[in-house]
Amino acid sequence: MSFTKSDIAKNIAIKTSISNESAKQLLDKFIQVVVSASSKSQVKISGFGTFIRKKTPSRIGRNPKTGEEFEILERTKLNLVLSNKIKEKIN
Repeated sequence: MSFTKSDIAKNIAIKTSISNESAKQLLDKFIQVVVSASSKSQVKISGFGTFIRKKTPSRIGRNPKTGEEFEILERTKLNLVLSNKIKEKIN
């Protein structure tokens, strides 16, 4: 099961009794804050986890149909390392 941003915004709106539009704006601002702050350092949210930027090295990829090789360039990813509290709730 996957959630879209609008699914998450609807859940926020229902649980907090705010409008869908306000919930969507809240979610967008949260994402914006995490992305912008993570460019300077890691972003830690107590009881939830830590967002960390990681660079992935360039590597060789293959087209599964043709077997043709191509280079996948180096990228920067935003990883979430869950807190122990969340890990305990999941397991």
